[in-house]
Amino acid sequence: MDYKVGAMNIQRGNCRGFTIIELMITVAIIAILAAIAIPSYLGVQKKAARNEAKANLEAVALALEGYMAENNDYGAAGVYTYFCGPNCTKSSFNHAAPIGTIANLGGGYNYNYQITVTTAPFFTITASPRGDGRVAGDVAPFVQSDGTRGPAGFGW
Repeated sequence: MDYKVGAMNIQRGNCRGFTIIELMITVAIIAILAAIAIPSYLGVQKKAARNEAKANLEAVALALEGYMAENNDYGAAGVYTYFCGPNCTKSSFNHAAPIGTIANLGGGYNYNYQITVTTAPFFTITASPRGDGRVAGDVAPFVQSDGTRGPAGFGW
């Protein structure tokens, strides 16, 4: 196909594909969108993990209160830990009551839960962030038998 512009003949051959400028602009736009979306997505994941921890802490506290109502104590004084991972079971607390089953703790792979029972009777339940999850290095929320919840910046 020939085009005549003034005294010059411009010949167009097979003009297929994109120019390098068009490709660079497209890659730049995708990079900008990814730079905006990825941090937002990670923040949503962290917030979901924190909400899971809060729900699990409340469920374990409710199960302990139920145990208290039936037995007039929170169980023998000691520390009961729930380390969850790919092969965890709901009976991993090793408490006199099946706390993990009652609270319906499942595959929460972001936090490990620890119940500390004293002779007062008093308990503290702490959710420690796992070092390999999306909340690694985050604060450890807790619930106590007197209703105290913390830390303050966790979103209670």
